[in-house]
Amino acid sequence: MMMGGRETASILRRGIFAVNKTKEFTSAELLNHLKRIIMMDSPDEFRPAAVKLGHGGTLDKSAVGVLIVGINWGCKKLPLLLHGAKNYIVVGQLGIATDTYNECGRITDERPYSHITEEDINVVLKQFVGDIWQTAPLYSALKVGGQRMSDLVREGVDVQPRDRLVRCYSAECTDFSPPFFTAHVRCGGGFYIRSLVHDLGIALNTCAHVRQLQRTQQGPFTLPDCLNENEWTLSNILESVMYCQLKFSQFEKRVKRA
Repeated sequence: MMMGGRETASILRRGIFAVNKTKEFTSAELLNHLKRIIMMDSPDEFRPAAVKLGHGGTLDKSAVGVLIVGINWGCKKLPLLLHGAKNYIVVGQLGIATDTYNECGRITDERPYSHITEEDINVVLKQFVGDIWQTAPLYSALKVGGQRMSDLVREGVDVQPRDRLVRCYSAECTDFSPPFFTAHVRCGGGFYIRSLVHDLGIALNTCAHVRQLQRTQQGPFTLPDCLNENEWTLSNILESVMYCQLKFSQFEKRVKRA
């Protein structure tokens, strides 16, 4: 759909849309990539001097799936997504722990896992459902004294993360092919799937780490709502902003009524 320059500029003043993040980018790198697309493809006479983009919750670089993006004034709406649930599909590996709690890290421990059954995994997962205290991975975007924990750890700073109260609505193992298992998790804001898998391994008298992680829903947005990598163009972004506007406004009303 072709749009005039004024209409394009108006949509870019405020808006929210969703993209399907790939492993190629960190969340911040993806925002910069999208910003370049918007700036380069905007009509010359209506090209903004600057475009502010923000996201509604970071994904690890190796994670994929739903990433909500705000444009300019739309960024002010992103905190509302903290009230929305998030759905994930995670593939974990038993018997190996890493310092990042996922496949990108250095192996820190190896333990036997042959005693574990799928039933064991589901029984133990129930212990993590509800309001629980969780320790975030050292390699995470959480900030300590204004700096990311992951940056401090890489600089050799001794960081002691505090337990945080988080919420898990549901967690179920849907496939078990030792040493790998797949789980579907629905959780609230601030919940780390990497910590869940790490803590699950300890509770099962072994160790574990995340092999693959996909966010399938955040707030009102699911994967079918997202622009895939081959669709990241200004025209598609503009259409997506208009499509997502109705969905988000309905979500916003529900949150404010709650």
